Amino acid sequence: MIISDTDLHSLLSPAGDQLPVEMPFLNAPAPVEYDFHYSHFSRHALLRPITHEAGSKIYLQEQSICGFWYLNHGVIGLYHSLKNGKELLVRVCQQGDWFGYLGLFGTECYHCHACVLQAASLNHVIPHSSNDFLRHHPRFADFLLNQVMASLSDAEHRMTWIAHYRTRHRVLSSLWYLTRYFPGYDWTWREVAEFAGCETETALRFSKELRQAGILDDSQRRLCVCHPERLAALLA
Repeated sequence: MIISDTDLHSLLSPAGDQLPVEMPFLNAPAPVEYDFHYSHFSRHALLRPITHEAGSKIYLQEQSICGFWYLNHGVIGLYHSLKNGKELLVRVCQQGDWFGYLGLFGTECYHCHACVLQAASLNHVIPHSSNDFLRHHPRFADFLLNQVMASLSDAEHRMTWIAHYRTRHRVLSSLWYLTRYFPGYDWTWREVAEFAGCETETALRFSKELRQAGILDDSQRRLCVCHPERLAALLA
């Protein structure tokens, strides 16, 4: 997911939070907004409204492509499973996001599996023909192509980000990013570690530093960053 500078700054409090030096994803200019509604595609696709409880899977990695999804509400995590069984949290989707659409451009299988992190309501769009669908909805095709290009830029950035930064920076910036951009979800250290590309035990080593700095709110059961500006200062 590409996050615009405007979107990120709108999440900051008036208390003077500062953005970390470099985040897991790129800060890009806000894309041109289009008002697409899944019902617009009814002539060229099968539409299925569905709901999923937390913990369920929407589709699996290497499963044959079968349409794409719009997320009405909830939180979806896109995970990539390695051959050794380790899972990496590649991307997070929330209300208003489209995902699983690479199949429209010729991909045969899903590269990640989609897991419901928070109970979700979705609309599953299954084109009768990908080529006909794209031809009849050129503005939506342009919109998705821009999303694909943004995702590619993100993927390249993530590769250099993981290679360039030590584990501490990756864990702290992942914690900042996830809790600030997805504040309605109760993140765990395991998920932060999956996003940062390390083991849960490794991520937990930095929790003591954060508690001593008064950054984490231990009065809550969930992982709560009560002073994001202090967390950002550790990354400067």
